[in-house]
Amino acid sequence: MHRFPTLYLSKLTPVTLRIYCSVLFVWLLITPQFTPSANAASWYVNNQTGNDNHDGTSQTTAVATIAKAISLAGTSDTLELANTGIPYRESILFRNLGGRPDRPFVVEGNDAVISGLTFLDATRWENVKEDLYTFSLDKTPYGNPFLVSRGQRLPQVKSRELLQTGQHYWDRSENKIYFLCAAGKIPADYELEATLRISGLTLTSASYIVCRNLSAEYFSNDGFNIHGDCRGIRLENVIARHNGDDGISIHESGGLIVQHAYVHDNFFGIQDVNASRSVYNGVLAERNQVGVSLVGGYHSLVDCQIRDSIQKEIDIAGSNPGHMISSEKNPLCKTILFAQNLSLFGNGNQTGLSIRNGATAIIERSVISDSQTGLTVDSNSFCHVTQTAIVDCKTIMKSSSQTSYFDYNYYTPGQISWQNTLFETGQFSEYVSVSKEDTHSHTGPLKLSADGIVEVPSGSKSTTAKLKLGPSDPFLSTFRTVDP
Repeated sequence: MHRFPTLYLSKLTPVTLRIYCSVLFVWLLITPQFTPSANAASWYVNNQTGNDNHDGTSQTTAVATIAKAISLAGTSDTLELANTGIPYRESILFRNLGGRPDRPFVVEGNDAVISGLTFLDATRWENVKEDLYTFSLDKTPYGNPFLVSRGQRLPQVKSRELLQTGQHYWDRSENKIYFLCAAGKIPADYELEATLRISGLTLTSASYIVCRNLSAEYFSNDGFNIHGDCRGIRLENVIARHNGDDGISIHESGGLIVQHAYVHDNFFGIQDVNASRSVYNGVLAERNQVGVSLVGGYHSLVDCQIRDSIQKEIDIAGSNPGHMISSEKNPLCKTILFAQNLSLFGNGNQTGLSIRNGATAIIERSVISDSQTGLTVDSNSFCHVTQTAIVDCKTIMKSSSQTSYFDYNYYTPGQISWQNTLFETGQFSEYVSVSKEDTHSHTGPLKLSADGIVEVPSGSKSTTAKLKLGPSDPFLSTFRTVDP
């Protein structure tokens, strides 16, 4: 039996209660599982033994490219990729092709990899001076393209004058790549590749598609990119890594469900925008510049772990997308996040969770740890935080919001800035007295385990109470956490 998360309903403001009811309605809509039709056709792709002159209807007559298989496919069919151990160097593009609510189109990756990398012809590098070389392109791909040498991303600088050995500069105005070799080396010694393909799985006005068991890597923009009128999109057991912008991203007013994903070493692990709707369960995001960025729309993060982000673990902000009708009057564009059983492990970064520009967040049974500031809420935003631990952050929170609610939480000692009044470490009782927040919260030493269990002193020197915060089960990802 499905159980929807409960909140302290008596504590909610009318606005928050309306949001909670909306979340419940959306959750009920998305709960049914998709199953493919027995009558749908299947198309087979094998990038080693396949041939685009084949009919693609069996493993022995597989086509060689994903693009060919899609050109053969119809509504609610299945695309089967053979995992040959060699990446498919192409995008998966769906434009006005998909399935129906009862018969989704299925992309079965079988743990195959799609890659945005293109080998650069070593003979086309031109020597500019000494060890500096340049490579001319017909055009620069959209996003944040970069060079790769033997599977490693090479450092990139913002101007040609800043180049040091082993670094590159991408000149967009001239469509040229500059690369500074080590003394005595030439570009051919580096086996250089470039992220010349824009996005991996790319959906444009394509609905009711299930994609599972697929990795998308080294694209100049996004690993999984969803645009336009895309309804009923589901990603299961996917990996998005080393992409120039987002690992996973949905735009406009599309709907997305992600069940078990690993997003790492992108700029944004996840970035959902406009008036999109997304639900993430069992996601591990790590080593991104920003773990999760939400700029418009309704989003749910449950049983996820976001860790080791360079800047922020989660950043949400209200939006006013100019390309959407009456976005300034659409409350969904202000951004709503429901978060439950999260662990945000900052490893010394700037912020665990940032809520700004009119956004709303409901956080419960979660852990925020090891960021400079655990939680920030600006004056235009709203945050409802309960049963959450903020551990080992120099500043527990900075909140200038007039309407936020904090209670039944657990904090290790740290500063609190509330309504522009700073309460130093050791002044928690003064903060409670002035703010009337956190009247049932606990502050003091806390012991946090890697799986999110927080040990709280229960009043006796010899006993502690163990509270299960963070993901509801120890976060053991079945994905490889080291690149092959």
